[in-house]
Amino acid sequence: MIVGLVALSLYGCGGASQNVDPQAVLDASSAKMQQIKGFHFVYEVHKPANSKPSTGLDIARITGDVNSDGNMQAAIDVTQGGIPLTLNFVQVGDTQYLQLGQWQTIPIDSSPIGKLSLGAGTIQILQRITEAKYVGEDTKGGVKCYHIAGKVAAAEVKAIAGAVDTTDTFPTDIWIGVTDSYVYEVDVHGAATPDEPKDTWRSIVLSNLDVYVEIKAPI
Repeated sequence: MIVGLVALSLYGCGGASQNVDPQAVLDASSAKMQQIKGFHFVYEVHKPANSKPSTGLDIARITGDVNSDGNMQAAIDVTQGGIPLTLNFVQVGDTQYLQLGQWQTIPIDSSPIGKLSLGAGTIQILQRITEAKYVGEDTKGGVKCYHIAGKVAAAEVKAIAGAVDTTDTFPTDIWIGVTDSYVYEVDVHGAATPDEPKDTWRSIVLSNLDVYVEIKAPI
């Protein structure tokens, strides 16, 4: 925590933006995000408009909340054989629940979420992004942010994509609050599996940062 605060003081007290050290920004954000109480998120998979529909279960968007206990509640927008559906989902500890008419527990291996972990995955990306460079300042969610770009290994992307079948690195963009060091958006570019179009990319947009949401098992 002390390291994070020192880094914050170094780049948060003014000075020319061209002197921003991208690694200092990432390190401070990693320290801050590890202590966050929770956040709201919108995770979205973006595919070209002319993409061929998947024949299986395809996640389009997940909207929900994560708390510091690692629990999550969300609405999952999917397509099953080209038919759009919305599934309600809760994870408490290692147990996942899906509402299929009635709530029921579901094995992780059969879950549409699987081992996807947006909280831990975001921190892993902050810690392990390579070739980091400062791009400039943008506004995300009404907050002035540093825009940092770099590359992330497939192993780190797996935590936010659920399944990765490639050894390629993924070009990644991260927007981090100038004054609070919170992550406001992460964009990861590239197909995670051979079935996805090469122009596929994923975004995670965070809000309600450092707000704890109590999440309970539905049954």
